[in-house]
Amino acid sequence: MPAPHEPTVQWLQWDTEAEQVLDSGVVDAQASALAALAERFASLPCFVVVPGEWVSWQRVVLPKGGRVGLSALPFLLEEQLCSDLENVHLACGAIRANESTDVLVVDRQYMDLWHGLLANSGLKIKSVVPDYAALPANVALIDDTRAVAHIGQQAIAIAKDNLSYWWQLAAGQDTSAQIYHLQGTELPEGLNEQDHQVFEHRLAMIAKLWQPWPINLFSGAYALRDESAAQWKQFRWPVLLLLTVLFTHFIQLAMDVRDNRRQIELYEQGMVDIYRDVFPGARVVNARSQMRSQLNALEGVRSDSDFLPWLERIANASKGNVSLRIQQMTYANSAIKILVEADSYDGVDRWVAALASQGFEVERGAFGQLDKGISGQLELREAAQ
Repeated sequence: MPAPHEPTVQWLQWDTEAEQVLDSGVVDAQASALAALAERFASLPCFVVVPGEWVSWQRVVLPKGGRVGLSALPFLLEEQLCSDLENVHLACGAIRANESTDVLVVDRQYMDLWHGLLANSGLKIKSVVPDYAALPANVALIDDTRAVAHIGQQAIAIAKDNLSYWWQLAAGQDTSAQIYHLQGTELPEGLNEQDHQVFEHRLAMIAKLWQPWPINLFSGAYALRDESAAQWKQFRWPVLLLLTVLFTHFIQLAMDVRDNRRQIELYEQGMVDIYRDVFPGARVVNARSQMRSQLNALEGVRSDSDFLPWLERIANASKGNVSLRIQQMTYANSAIKILVEADSYDGVDRWVAALASQGFEVERGAFGQLDKGISGQLELREAAQ
């Protein structure tokens, strides 16, 4: 990213496996130009390097970690900073009690500049770090006017002519460092004895050496909005409501299936009971099939028998009346006598009405009271036409 008043932004596409440049260029320092880059590289993560001269590095030790330490951080740094706390942005890594913590401090006007360019660009920004925080330890990067160094416990971005003085203070005589300098430029005075190599493209050299600190300047108030998370927040309640409705529907469906299975089992058991009452002593394997066989045989003996069609009409009249239970059924002299139990007289009345609608003439016998309901006998005959 550019320093204040710089008109352009340098960019680079880097192949991490082959360690080579795939594409590079320079665009105007405008959101529209960065948006055009985002269209070209929509699927690629983007790492942003800003000039280290505008970012101060501090190290602090806090007695508490986590959110407590984070809330105390501004007060601890207040005496070390030359600016008011309201005018600076603080970014730090994980804060652990009684351990050294790296803190990056940058003026809010620079953060506003970089954030304004990147926030709506469409680039998939993963992190934003100063250039010295992208280098491994004991490395210096020097171009024609600037120098960036991470030596021991010190890191800086500085004018090339001033690097020698800072080096004497930071590195001393015991530190060996690897220096990379732009091809065609001379090393600052006093650094010729250090190992050095040349490079042609500064941004490519940073990409090759890339070992960023675990700090992101775009944090806190400057954290970029995750569009996918924002869309989820927008639609999460309708989606959760839909999922709740579907869950309730399937629960109700499962309960209906369970109830239907229970009803079928009751009907099957009722058919078995009827068969045993009509044909006592018989072994029941398949009540429906055995009943038809017996009734067919009965119809063969008495061709005028109405028992089978009557039984079907009785079954039709009994559908849905779960409060009534048939205990015994006998057929003789063109009449069917049925012993029933019911929860109440209303259930018997509904069944009698249903039988009448099936064309039966129903004669009710005496009913007696049971512990849980009533019991009595009905006699069915074909209604007169």
